[in-house]
Amino acid sequence: MTCFNDRVYRSGWRRVCAAILFLLGNAALEIAFAAPFVPKDEAVILERLPPRDGEAWDEIRALHSALARHPADARVAAELAQHYLELNRSVGDPRLVAYARRALAHWDEAETPPVDVALERALIAQTEHRFDAARAELIVVIERSPRSAQAWLALAALDTVQGRYADAKRSCARLVLLHDAAVAGACYAAVQAVTGDGAAAYRFLNSTLARPKSLDPESAAWLATLAAETAEELGLPEDAARHYRAALAASVPQPSIYLLTAYADFLLRRGRPGAVIELLERAPAADPLLLRLALAEARTGRSAHERLATLRYRLELALRGDDRAHAREAAFFALYLDDDAQIALSLALDNWTVQRESIDARLVLEAAAAAKMPDAARPVRDFLASHGRSLGELASAAEAQGGP
Repeated sequence: MTCFNDRVYRSGWRRVCAAILFLLGNAALEIAFAAPFVPKDEAVILERLPPRDGEAWDEIRALHSALARHPADARVAAELAQHYLELNRSVGDPRLVAYARRALAHWDEAETPPVDVALERALIAQTEHRFDAARAELIVVIERSPRSAQAWLALAALDTVQGRYADAKRSCARLVLLHDAAVAGACYAAVQAVTGDGAAAYRFLNSTLARPKSLDPESAAWLATLAAETAEELGLPEDAARHYRAALAASVPQPSIYLLTAYADFLLRRGRPGAVIELLERAPAADPLLLRLALAEARTGRSAHERLATLRYRLELALRGDDRAHAREAAFFALYLDDDAQIALSLALDNWTVQRESIDARLVLEAAAAAKMPDAARPVRDFLASHGRSLGELASAAEAQGGP
């Protein structure tokens, strides 16, 4: 369930959660490469890098120049890291996360880095699925700066994705006094939606979206995405589709990887693989998007051999169980594209120990059913039941369409 938009607060503290949308559904979009491939022919093209032009790269270059002049300027370094994380949110390129980390390198050995730097380090750790490190850094930030709305929002996101809902609600409550009601309300609604109170969450989101003049485009895209996911879990597919279209329309300059992935999954569950191809065939080549595109191509009878080979190569470490950060993507590949339910179940259960969102629950439920091991999904069923969630809506769409 997506929760927190990284550019909601352009005034005062812009790009608050550049890594958090990855955390909620598509965290750690880094590519898990196997042993490096060294071509024998130097003319072989391994990858075509996208051009580094446009407003985002102009801002990055300006910040690089400023940091070169003042390498100990924590504000500039944090701003540069924010820009890289924000760009990564839209293109899913792991190099951008590495660049963000490098922007903060001046404080690598500092026991107490500036708060801005510590916050960005926490967001980077979240993106890379180093959740314990992220939590520890955020707690220190909050102790030093208890009115840091960014840190409270980040902590709420982390708690939500790991199923620590009571903690997430407490973090959201802090936002009531620190920022506007829409932000605090949406934070709380995201937790409500996964704890059996989706109807109340949806009422709040609908009423907020009905006042478009009060929302900037980024906020509108964020809230519409959350409304779409909530509507689907409430069994309102037409409303969900409407919200997804609104989120895409509001996305400036381009939709996030999270939004594209969530919408693609919705379309696959509705039996519309052709629409997924149309949505993703010109999208960035991030692993979650390539997985959905390959599945859509397979369902429409198109050859996806080359795309599957690319994904198998990227996910090799995760498929072997050596890379937990990409267990979700590897489980998806094994279950829906490689027809290996046993491997998929092992990976899905491993992923469940780290992430506990709807997609993670679906992966375990579907893999257990495909492997004819329904008891293996008991931890997921018990968790959902303990938080008042209906197994029916969560599993029925996936079972009807064969996932995801």
